[in-house]
Amino acid sequence: MSVRQKVRRDGSVAWQYDFMHDGIRYRGLGGATKTQALRVQEKIRNQVLNGEHDLIEHRKNPRIDDFVVTFLDRRRHLKSKKRDNLSARTLLKFFSGKTLREIAPGDIEDYVLHRKAQNIANATINRELACLKRMYNLAMRWGDAKKNPVSEIDFLKEPPGRSRYLSKEEMARLLNSCNEHLRPLVFTALYTGMRLSELLTLKWSQVFIDNVLDPYIELVETKNGKSRLVPISDDLVTVLESVRGHHTEYVFIGERGNPLKSVKKPFETALRKAAITEFRFHDLRHTFASHFIMNGGDVLALKEILGHSSLKMVERYAHLAQAHKRRQVNNLKGVFSDCHLFVTRDTLPERAKIGSL
Repeated sequence: MSVRQKVRRDGSVAWQYDFMHDGIRYRGLGGATKTQALRVQEKIRNQVLNGEHDLIEHRKNPRIDDFVVTFLDRRRHLKSKKRDNLSARTLLKFFSGKTLREIAPGDIEDYVLHRKAQNIANATINRELACLKRMYNLAMRWGDAKKNPVSEIDFLKEPPGRSRYLSKEEMARLLNSCNEHLRPLVFTALYTGMRLSELLTLKWSQVFIDNVLDPYIELVETKNGKSRLVPISDDLVTVLESVRGHHTEYVFIGERGNPLKSVKKPFETALRKAAITEFRFHDLRHTFASHFIMNGGDVLALKEILGHSSLKMVERYAHLAQAHKRRQVNNLKGVFSDCHLFVTRDTLPERAKIGSL
């Protein structure tokens, strides 16, 4: 326990009390003299020991409206800022006006039911709950909350991740339907599994195809913040060399000679011409991953190429690896043809004779 003197901006002097109990800090204005501060401190301390004092009285308890502003401001440098902003604004529509302490687990369960009634997907609701949980964890770290009510909530079950991919014939149709500016970008997506944001910001300083034994692309600003090296095939090297010189800095250029900012309309046009439905640009990433596995690639290498932090994200392609193994085994068809005929004889005496040889 202690009291200390504080000089205000106007030059006046005040005394504050400051003590800890059960890991909670209690402090406040005690009076104009040290004696007054000691008396107030003793009074507050006795109230705390007797359970007569609000244990959270001296902790901050902001309204969620105000805390969201702080939360978004302190996280605006992160790559998740767009998702955080969308989730936080959605949460505010339901919890606005409440303080962090007033939001209980039951209120959060009501929020889930509210979003389910709006036919919102479980995955989206889980992202919103994750955002709220992150907000409370930070509020506890910053001294704005004592506990996290989201920790007592079960997240919803989500369906398996989407893994739509193109066949070889569909890939050929799509590439033939792309305009001359879109085609190199789509080709690169198919051969590397890179995200659209990574492709649109790709610079020549990140492409290493000259005087290297194994050409690669170096990605620094990625979704998870970790840099990675993406190996590139000889076919892709040829395509990249064909567009080199179109721009001094960026790899993929639009009709006016400026870096591509969006491919939504030309990509939709290409899909329509190619008669490909139920397909998004991000599915090119799944297409790369699927054909990588089906052609003998292993999931560990795929994890590194795609930049995933765990194997869980590439487990969806495991069944394709099994199909590939079966095709490899079937390549032996006919190799042991004589043995095949020998084993499939259907007369028991002859089989008995085999055993006696």
